[in-house]
Amino acid sequence: MKKTILLIICLVSIGGITLSIKSNKTKTLDTTSIAKYKDTMAIYVESKDGGYQKSENIPTSSSYVLSSKSKCSNGAKPTYTNNKLKLSNLTKNDTSCYLYFDLSESGKVLNQLGLTSNGEVKEFTGTSCENNCPLSQNGVYEAEDDFGTSYYYRGTVDNNWVVFGKDTSDENKYIWWRIIRVNGNGTIRLIYAGTSSSTSQTPETTGNGTMIKPQTYINNTEEYKMAVYFNQNYGSNTYVGYMTGATGQNTFEKTHTNANNSTVLDTIKYWYENRTNLSGLANDYLDVDTGFCGDRQVTTAVPGYTGQGISTQETAYASLERLYNGSWKKTQFPTLKCGYNSDNSTDEAARKRDLYTGPNARAIKGSNGNNIEGNNKLPVPVGLITVDEVIYAGGFGGTANNAYWLYTNRFYWTMSPYWFSSSRAAMFSVRDTGVILGNETGSDVLGARPVVNLKANVKITGTGVDGDPYIVEGAV
Repeated sequence: MKKTILLIICLVSIGGITLSIKSNKTKTLDTTSIAKYKDTMAIYVESKDGGYQKSENIPTSSSYVLSSKSKCSNGAKPTYTNNKLKLSNLTKNDTSCYLYFDLSESGKVLNQLGLTSNGEVKEFTGTSCENNCPLSQNGVYEAEDDFGTSYYYRGTVDNNWVVFGKDTSDENKYIWWRIIRVNGNGTIRLIYAGTSSSTSQTPETTGNGTMIKPQTYINNTEEYKMAVYFNQNYGSNTYVGYMTGATGQNTFEKTHTNANNSTVLDTIKYWYENRTNLSGLANDYLDVDTGFCGDRQVTTAVPGYTGQGISTQETAYASLERLYNGSWKKTQFPTLKCGYNSDNSTDEAARKRDLYTGPNARAIKGSNGNNIEGNNKLPVPVGLITVDEVIYAGGFGGTANNAYWLYTNRFYWTMSPYWFSSSRAAMFSVRDTGVILGNETGSDVLGARPVVNLKANVKITGTGVDGDPYIVEGAV
């Protein structure tokens, strides 16, 4: 006769409420299978105020994690992923568990911002907006990054405005930003959106004011000079870097060392240090550990490109493969993970090289318990948006979209490499129609929209909308 194991879960209960389940060594419960025990089970979930409240079910939101305080007797081990509770190593009768469900770091920030997630977008098959676009996805959605669950704004949203810092070169106007996403570690990623003399009146959402170095179509020398090269040159694979190595090298490592600032990075650095008060706010408000991913991994999956990213070899980069395979893919595959491979693995060395973090950045724990380290080379804690983040926001490779929140009616750079082709390096860009395409690093001049990460513990007021933006307390 097959021996069964009686598992008794005692969940921080009052009055000894228990649940009995027959099991063989491992038992997995989801919201459906656990519901029938609701009259005999007590589950406690962390609330917004930090206390615990009784629930009839395990959490269904990705905002929750199983606390390290949770323990089982007899060496049994509880884990909680994808809204499922798994109990393993069940080898003895009368096993009991004490389980606590806590808000994740990003979940806490999501609650602070007054937001809820619409869940995952299963496939990216077109542009997103509120109406009259291929995907009428509008609001906050979620995806995994290196640190956990990230929550990003998608579509025609207008509730992600933030006021943080001042432009000291323009009558101390307030700097306005828009939230790209809440990172998996609870830090908040912002993209520059312009300036305003008021903390309640949003700047224009289109035009030159949306970037610090905007491009314009007007044939005017002064306006044209406002735009910037990504790198002053384009004749080597090294120029796809936010920081660069050297030309004429015979290895990938020498080509892509982070020895020199790109032209666009020098532009952002000057703006940050000389035209804003952000450097004075950095210690209290800006995160330096999370970093910005300029993914320089090479792919040979794009037809016609077999190079390895060395010197002047014809090379396609991994971010291009996710969108393009000789033509724009009908389903595109963005990721928020740095050093991410198409086989779902992570190249740790690539991530450390391409995750731009500052000199004093610390290694921080990732979603699988490993330490995430960056390159510790970035001179200021400012980056650019990635092409993947643009797709999550509602853009699409090769397709115009003027109805998602990143549209500005101007060209601007991302920090994602495109390819090295016909002796010229190119980066992904967002163009004036909102389409995602590529532009050459040293012959095209585009706008720059700086990106920063706010610390997870900053205090924020407001609702994020025009007239009542999120205000970073003490930093306006």
